[in-house]
Amino acid sequence: MKSLVSKSLFLTNYLLLIFYMSWNINEKQTVIGSGVPLLISSLMLIDVTYISSCNIRESKVMNLFCGLLALDSWYLLLSFEEGQATQVILTALHPVICYLSIKFILMFLFQGSGYKFRKVTNLLLFITCVGSLVGIAISDRAFACLFGIQFLAGWLSFFLVLTCHRKRVAFVLKSEWKCILFSVVIITTFFIAYYNATINVKNHIANFGIYLPMLLFLMSIHGIVVKEHGSYPLSTVFTKRQTALILCLSLLALWLMAALIGGSDKELFVVVNALFSFIYICNIILGVSLKQGKSRIIKESKYNFSLRQLQQEELLKTEFSNYLHDDVLQDLLSIKNMMTKAHRPDIQDIIIETLDNLNTHIREQMQDYHPVILKNLTVRENYQNLIEAISQSFPQRNIVVSFDCSDSLFLVDPYNMLIYRLLKELLTNVFKHSAGNRAWVMLTQENGIIELCVSDDGNAVPDSLLAIDKSKHKGIASITEQVNNMGGSITISDNSPHGICIQITLPMKGDVSYQYFVS
Repeated sequence: MKSLVSKSLFLTNYLLLIFYMSWNINEKQTVIGSGVPLLISSLMLIDVTYISSCNIRESKVMNLFCGLLALDSWYLLLSFEEGQATQVILTALHPVICYLSIKFILMFLFQGSGYKFRKVTNLLLFITCVGSLVGIAISDRAFACLFGIQFLAGWLSFFLVLTCHRKRVAFVLKSEWKCILFSVVIITTFFIAYYNATINVKNHIANFGIYLPMLLFLMSIHGIVVKEHGSYPLSTVFTKRQTALILCLSLLALWLMAALIGGSDKELFVVVNALFSFIYICNIILGVSLKQGKSRIIKESKYNFSLRQLQQEELLKTEFSNYLHDDVLQDLLSIKNMMTKAHRPDIQDIIIETLDNLNTHIREQMQDYHPVILKNLTVRENYQNLIEAISQSFPQRNIVVSFDCSDSLFLVDPYNMLIYRLLKELLTNVFKHSAGNRAWVMLTQENGIIELCVSDDGNAVPDSLLAIDKSKHKGIASITEQVNNMGGSITISDNSPHGICIQITLPMKGDVSYQYFVS
């Protein structure tokens, strides 16, 4: 339902922009020296429909990106208006776009997770944005002053955050340099071609100081996120070639119709946008049908595969509901029935034992179903909470765990979840099988290499751990398989002076991280 609401809002915005373009062209209210604003606005709006259709998991970051593109489209078209009401709207878009741009880049860079100075930065961005909007109602001078403060404060805080987390920034740039370089080359090539083709036209490169950064931003983010094609609802019906053929024939038919009725290039832009809005409507309707299982004409596609994953998650929710009913509710009802005899010492012992067991089982089930990784906490804080939770789930074991991890450490998706599960499995094994009373956990990430080391001071030796029956003890075997599949390595050695040390080395590849983050 939430997905349908956001898509409906984007569709409504698209239709309003199409009506605005049509009115603008027919009434001759705006004199646009070239079709560049219409072209860039159309590209942005088409990209909104594409990303929104692919956003099957309803990522907030991608919805924010689509909203930002929609506002940029309005800004480009309204920048040529001269009416008073239009100028007020255009003025209000300045602080809003500035606020959302910085907020989106930070959310995108850190994949929605916590980072140092996050709360302060978000509060500063919001307050200065509201201040600039209030300044519009006061006077032009007040707005200019407040917007200048917002601009400086926002971008200074932005670069301060990037400086504090320069290792993460360097990792992202190193991982995604191909997409960024490709965007720069394509935009530069098209700009040079446009410049040479319109060199005799007056003011032919006016406002390109706005266009070029917008296009570079659009293409770079699009290239980083959408690395796979065929991930929209209509891909479940048509192949890539069929989709391309239908699109090309439709555009050709629209161009011929516009030429026959004597339409201009600007009117052709309106018709093309109407075509893509229709395709967006088809994607929305088909997506709803697929989620409800009503569509019969489907083929294998990445969208259908992602949809099946969501359906598997629904099965997990059903399984979790059954667990609550069979294992939790029954114990609670038993305790309730025993409360009438709670004055008896033997009944009190049974109640306490049942509650302790229930507490342990619930914690274990929670971690198995969905590890708790809070987005407003750093990686170190989340893993520290995990270690404390594991310690509490074994109250009979008095093992002191030392955790060595930098506050500035970062792990991108899906490696943060993978390391979380590996740490949980290894540390749980220490509490279950180690005869010692100390454990050490060390986690580092340098130059894209993750190292996780879990050791204890028990009396076991590496040979005994390697010689266990893997059919009965699947923990180490499962960990080894996962690490090997991710291109890593696992080493089991002696821990001086006694105990076992398990060290995992894993390369953190960032080229598909943001694709995983979205879908």
